Amino acid sequence: MDYGVVLPHFGAFAREDVTHRVVAAAEAAEALGYSTVWVIDHVVFPAKLEGYAFNPLDPMLEPMTVMAALAMKTTRVKLGTAVLVLPYRHPLYTAKVLSTIDVLSGGRVVVGVGAGWLEGEFNAFGVPITERGSRTNETIDALKALWTQDTPSYSGKHFRFDNIKALPQPVQKPRPPILVGGMTKGALQRTARRGDGWIAMGKSPDDIKAPFDTLRELTVKAGRKPEDLQINMLPLAAPNIDQVIGDLPRYQDLGVQHVYLSFRAWTVDFSQLMELMARFAREVGLKA
Repeated sequence: MDYGVVLPHFGAFAREDVTHRVVAAAEAAEALGYSTVWVIDHVVFPAKLEGYAFNPLDPMLEPMTVMAALAMKTTRVKLGTAVLVLPYRHPLYTAKVLSTIDVLSGGRVVVGVGAGWLEGEFNAFGVPITERGSRTNETIDALKALWTQDTPSYSGKHFRFDNIKALPQPVQKPRPPILVGGMTKGALQRTARRGDGWIAMGKSPDDIKAPFDTLRELTVKAGRKPEDLQINMLPLAAPNIDQVIGDLPRYQDLGVQHVYLSFRAWTVDFSQLMELMARFAREVGLKA
């Protein structure tokens, strides 16, 4: 099992000195032996947002821009999105940005994707939230075509293109991995049919056992092997870091291969966040 870190590019930690904090966290993660750093995604929020952990008045740096900057500041750690909201992004542009980052980083991009959920955000883009599932599916298929075909083409309900060149293609061959995030039946079906892996979320191993079993069944029905999927886990809103550490053997027994953590969930101070990163690395035996 290996481990990753959600970078502080959003929320209270992004109100000031954000450049130093994001770069410092990424460089520290690499030096401590974490395998991946992750960025999250929302382009806009409704002005009034209730029942969500983020204040819409707090900044959230655009994730792919952050990845591009960190491609030039790191050398080993992988750069992941967890997750990029696909339905309101055009696949031609998204593929270009991600392949550029893959080139700049020497092949270190991990593409975590999701269908999104925030209706006010969809409304701002003029994209019906009812189309989010079909748009996500089409975008995944279009990304694969753009990253692997010499002359890419795609024809779907929402997106169509042919007779084009889309260069540069990614350094990774055949392409960067596409991981699907989410716990819904739709997300699990998307993972089974289209994903290279799954990004699960929950407070403990108990939260993912049933959906993981469902994912295995759906993957077999799709004619694929469950063991070929990369399984990632974000312990979301776990009470404390000690519980996460104690749960790691159970995650591994379930088949989780990568656990990544949002240390900001347990602190409001950046120096404490850095200390927690270092503490976790020591306790799980990470080596730079």
